[in-house]
Amino acid sequence: MLRKLWFQLHWFMGITVGVVLIILGVTGGMLTFEREIIRAINSDVLRVEPLDTQRLSPEALLRQAQEVLPERQINSLSLSSDPQDAATVNVAGDGPQARRGVNHYFNPYNGELIGAELKGQAFFRTLQRLHRWLLMGDVGKQITGAATIMLIILVLSGIYLRWPRSWKALAGWFTFSFRRSGRGFISSMHGVVGTWVLPLYLLAALTGLYWSYDWYRAGLHELSGVPMPVRPGPPQPAQEGNADARPGSARGGEAGPRGPMGREASPPRQLAVDRFAQVDRVWRLFEQAAPLGYSTATLRLPQPGGDYQFMYFDPRPAHERAWNRLTLAAGTGEVQSHIRYADRPLNEKLMSSMLPLHSGSFFGMPGRIAMMVASLIMPLFAITGLVLYIDRRRKAQVARSALLQAGLKPTGERGTGEGERIHVVFASQTGNAETQAWKTAGAFQAAGLAVAVHPLGTLTPNDLKDMGRVLFIASTYGEGEPPDPARPFARLMERQHPDLSTMEYALLALGDRGYCHFCAFGRSLDEWLRSCGATAVAPRVEVDSTEPAALGQWQVLLRSLGAAEMDLNGEMSPPAPWTLVERRVLNPGSLGGSTFHLSFRPGEGVDAHWQAGDLVEVHAPAAVTGGHEVTRLYSIASVPAEGCLNLLVRQVHGEDGRLGLGSGYLTATLEPGQSVSLRLRPNRNFRLDQETRPLILIGNGTGLAALRAHLVERITAGHHANWLVFGERQRAHDFYYEDEIRSWQAQGGLVALSLAFSRDGEQREYVQHQLRACADEVVRWVDEGAVVLVCGSALTMAPAVDEALREILGEERFETLSTDARYRRDVY
Repeated sequence: MLRKLWFQLHWFMGITVGVVLIILGVTGGMLTFEREIIRAINSDVLRVEPLDTQRLSPEALLRQAQEVLPERQINSLSLSSDPQDAATVNVAGDGPQARRGVNHYFNPYNGELIGAELKGQAFFRTLQRLHRWLLMGDVGKQITGAATIMLIILVLSGIYLRWPRSWKALAGWFTFSFRRSGRGFISSMHGVVGTWVLPLYLLAALTGLYWSYDWYRAGLHELSGVPMPVRPGPPQPAQEGNADARPGSARGGEAGPRGPMGREASPPRQLAVDRFAQVDRVWRLFEQAAPLGYSTATLRLPQPGGDYQFMYFDPRPAHERAWNRLTLAAGTGEVQSHIRYADRPLNEKLMSSMLPLHSGSFFGMPGRIAMMVASLIMPLFAITGLVLYIDRRRKAQVARSALLQAGLKPTGERGTGEGERIHVVFASQTGNAETQAWKTAGAFQAAGLAVAVHPLGTLTPNDLKDMGRVLFIASTYGEGEPPDPARPFARLMERQHPDLSTMEYALLALGDRGYCHFCAFGRSLDEWLRSCGATAVAPRVEVDSTEPAALGQWQVLLRSLGAAEMDLNGEMSPPAPWTLVERRVLNPGSLGGSTFHLSFRPGEGVDAHWQAGDLVEVHAPAAVTGGHEVTRLYSIASVPAEGCLNLLVRQVHGEDGRLGLGSGYLTATLEPGQSVSLRLRPNRNFRLDQETRPLILIGNGTGLAALRAHLVERITAGHHANWLVFGERQRAHDFYYEDEIRSWQAQGGLVALSLAFSRDGEQREYVQHQLRACADEVVRWVDEGAVVLVCGSALTMAPAVDEALREILGEERFETLSTDARYRRDVY
């Protein structure tokens, strides 16, 4: 319940404040290198060509500036140790600029005024107002402050929601994989990339509040023990007379003529002499008191009788606020105080570096770059979060639609023993597993069978005892974890092991191969059921949730259990007409069923695009099957470049001796020249997508179909590191496509061929025996990066091959093969 509450809070705040955070992030990122950008685009003002002569003394420079700006009072002079930097003279400003003053830039060699207005300053000031106040004054300040608080809550709730439930999942916190696709890819961007920048966002938010709320700023200073800084007011005018004049010494105290801002104006040149007379001596004393030198130094001219104050940076300052302050007494030049940034205690350093902490410059150039990137990608989290939210809502709607279509309700029944009721149990995080549960239940209900649906999290292990036949549909969340609603059951699995020997079950595991622990919860649930004595009616079906076409294997299993035909894949292209152009039996005289090669050509305007590994759905019409249309899935045995769609189909006979509906229609009823309704089904989990690594192809019987398509595609592309391991009954009859395979072997397109014919010798041999006989070669190929494809019988061959590979490779190497998506199966 607490987790659900945090999740609701997380997405609600993300949606509510997302736009404001995008503005704050993007503007903050743009402001990161403001100083460097301003200097770059104003090099004609801020940079000078050094002359052969010495630079003017500070006093001479100030006198020259006063000559150029006779109506302005000079506040300060800034000089740089870089001989190519202009000198900066700050003079009293008007209106909003009264406190800051106005900078004028002079050539330090000849005193020439270079300029005052800098290009880009107005833009960055507007950008800063947008960043701080959304250009809305105090109202905007309150909005940005609230958004910053919400960002802190988003960060903390994100930590909680992503907190790994086991140490093995910790690596997934920081691992981003481009192999993921669809929702998994978006979720990875949102979660993993968010984890990378999480400390930066937390730092930016906690420091950003310093300017948003007075109570927050006061609280930080109270906690740190550092007094609140006093903001200086606008510069005050100097009094008439010499630097030592006292208030009231002006003649008769008469009010003279008014200058700017209503101040009493003084004779400018006389004022300059009085104020600048000691500047050179004071500057020399400053340089003596700062033996380490400086990068830039600013002398603030004092009021009459006041002290001289220098603000300067070390030659290599820590950041833009790492200033030192030196105060010299007027007249004597004695050092009144010297506060160096490097000598300050940590609490004072931190409190005087709030802006550097906020911008990342406190941590040097890497910190600035990291904070800039984190700020600029703020839109990523708003967009991906919105996409995930919409996807979750869409899947919930699909699940509700499937529920309504099935006409069922979730049930709390605990094995009431009602007849042969089938139970469908689901564990769903985003809605995929729940949708498939309702569709599965609907397929059984359409066949007239009693069915009940249960969320796994509402059950206990003991509730499964009397359920009889159960179909589990379990998704895996994140790095191998159970979905949130199923966590109560998952915890009980560790402590309870009831006797489930009367249970028969099948399990559909949904996952994402982009994650290291693909279908981990489905696998652990399968192992737990077996450990409790339950009997699996078929091997576990694992499906990449981003590849819905792979659900065909689950559909085949459901039909074998009595379910009606139902599309579990949602929206797909409609079936299209194809013409059977060739049909021939490949194994006359075989001990097994007759196997046929069939070729089809597309009708006019039919999109005939597919890839090696894909499937085709054959629709046998009701007129042929005697009641209702029947669909069957077959692996495609060719590639489009061959000009036709080939199938490898074995005739199947029922207990009464009659041909199966699908195989009978294709091999006995449908005649060459007649049209058939086909629908291409992408099987992305079994595609290679221009894979260039070595390839081990393992299959038996008609499983050779998909393997042949891959070999044609690979050899045509010039990839010859192929090893085929094939098994059937008799070499003399059941070696399908033998001439073609021998030709590939002779031409070097097939570098290894291992055959197992179970009825040719006294001791039956299957493909798993061939693998064990070549164990060293299997290990070598896998270590060289080989991909392993398995196609054929799910009940016999596939489990045996799986066991053999585990034995040959060892658990660690086998798991690496699986997690790297180099072990792929298309079994039926």
